[in-house]
Amino acid sequence: MRRENSFLLLIVIFTLLNPTLFPETRRIEERISSPSPRIKALGGKHAALADDFTTLFNNPAGFQEAGPVMSLSEITMGVSGPIFDIAGVAIEGSQGDIGSVITSPDVIALLQGLYSSMRVQGPISFGYVGRGLGFGFINNSNIVFSNNKPLTISVTAQEEIALCGGYSFRVPLPEKLLSKLDAGVLLKGFLRGETSIEKSFLQIPTLFTNFNTSLLTEEPFFVVTGIGFDVGIRYSFRDLIAFGIVGRDIFTPTLKSSYSNLTAFLENSETPAKTNGLIPLDLSAGVMFTPELGRLRGYIDRLKIMLDYNDILDFLTHTATSKHPILHIGLGIEAVILNILSLRAGMYQGLFSAGLGLDLTFFTLNASMFGSELSSEPGLNPVYNLEVGLEFRL
Repeated sequence: MRRENSFLLLIVIFTLLNPTLFPETRRIEERISSPSPRIKALGGKHAALADDFTTLFNNPAGFQEAGPVMSLSEITMGVSGPIFDIAGVAIEGSQGDIGSVITSPDVIALLQGLYSSMRVQGPISFGYVGRGLGFGFINNSNIVFSNNKPLTISVTAQEEIALCGGYSFRVPLPEKLLSKLDAGVLLKGFLRGETSIEKSFLQIPTLFTNFNTSLLTEEPFFVVTGIGFDVGIRYSFRDLIAFGIVGRDIFTPTLKSSYSNLTAFLENSETPAKTNGLIPLDLSAGVMFTPELGRLRGYIDRLKIMLDYNDILDFLTHTATSKHPILHIGLGIEAVILNILSLRAGMYQGLFSAGLGLDLTFFTLNASMFGSELSSEPGLNPVYNLEVGLEFRL
């Protein structure tokens, strides 16, 4: 093995075995998001999965095995919670007395404990994965409706741009072992803008009837920047079984700049208040089984079964938001038929997921339905989601 590769492998192993080098000492920030209907249908990220552009966010060690895949663009749209009920309330209110609509018992019940969101990835989704290299330039948009305080509703809007790039290498093993061992590292950075509106239930009629962009531009505006890295290892035997372990956000410090409003940020007319933060480490491990299909080969081209345990050390790295062990388990299964149709199912955070994909040569259509648990205990506050995406990949 080349000396520089040996040195890099030692760094990867040392970092993965010492995840508490960076304890929780600062404000916890959100991770870089990358909606993927395929991954959501398969029960979340899988450390051993390495076969397409999503490897960029699964495990950098997979850059050797995946692709080569060039991502030109992607448009993925998703909704969470009763977003259609909210839209119905807005439409009904616009056609009549919004005050009477908002104060109806059904709407009051809807608004209490509310969590709903709409998110879009793209159209910027440019990148490449394969031959040991991986990079991406991606944008995400997100709007969230939530009821975090009694008799209050908040609307939060986010826009995020992420840039990442990494390298993986293969560790030479004796041919008689019929095995492959890969290690990799990914450097990433992001810029996120965020603003929110918080109104009491009594102010909601005014929000719907007089909503305009000035409501957002007059509210406090936040800019969050961060830079960090992931490291990972992936071992496979005869393309039959693969094991992966990855440390996502090994060390990703952030800086949050607070402005009085969006105009102050755009015109650079004030000195913002700054707060240091940290995206906590996500140490995850998983296994993937790709069985020989035998006589089924005429019907099923590929079959993959995946099992992961994600964010293993959350009780150490971010104790205040740690979750029940069951919520860390991700299970997924994918069958590809005639190299065109992909059928997917899984389970994550104790909730079922399913989806499908259609490879139409020039683009791929993916759709998924999955559940998310907003609380730290199974079944206390589940929310259900839909995602549909168009991927333009070569």
